[in-house]
Amino acid sequence: MSKIMKNHKIISIVGMTAVIIGIAGLSPSLYYWYRDRQIRANVTSVQVQAQPLPSPEKKIIAGKPVKLSIPSLSINLDVAEGLYNQNTHEWTLSSDKAHYAEITPEANDYAGNTLIYGHYRREVFSGLKDIKPGAKVYVITDNGYKFTYKYRDSKVTDPTDVSLFNYSGKPILTLQTCEGTWYQNRQLFTLDFARVERL
Repeated sequence: MSKIMKNHKIISIVGMTAVIIGIAGLSPSLYYWYRDRQIRANVTSVQVQAQPLPSPEKKIIAGKPVKLSIPSLSINLDVAEGLYNQNTHEWTLSSDKAHYAEITPEANDYAGNTLIYGHYRREVFSGLKDIKPGAKVYVITDNGYKFTYKYRDSKVTDPTDVSLFNYSGKPILTLQTCEGTWYQNRQLFTLDFARVERL
């Protein structure tokens, strides 16, 4: 009788352990499901179309980013188009490229916030955490220009914060990647435009 009770006790302990592990394993999924609903609700309010630059008094030099280089971090990446899908509420992402968010202005010497984003992976943007103030970042465009930017600062924000899409002012570049224990936040690295030259 005691052997049966002992086996029953072991089975109960194993069962309870399995339930606890199951709940612990499900918690991140529920958390991400909830966060995803928040993000989608917020992002769908963004006008997903190219932001036109205001009419300047001088000719603007502008181009679509196709390559990104950060020599101080040994980062050299191709930059693919970054599109927001209204049906799936997801952004284009890849495991080895950065993406230019095409709803933001192209790299230019006049105004606006150009956004380039990517995964927090060794092959993409995990090294951004080590960038130092004043570090130079180069963006090569599809029409043969090289834009130079200087790193200013960074901030961590919630994925529902879409204020970067409303920026107006001198030309800047924002690099974005994930941040946090579960990559639940976004880290935005702000860089000031320095110069542009023809390749």
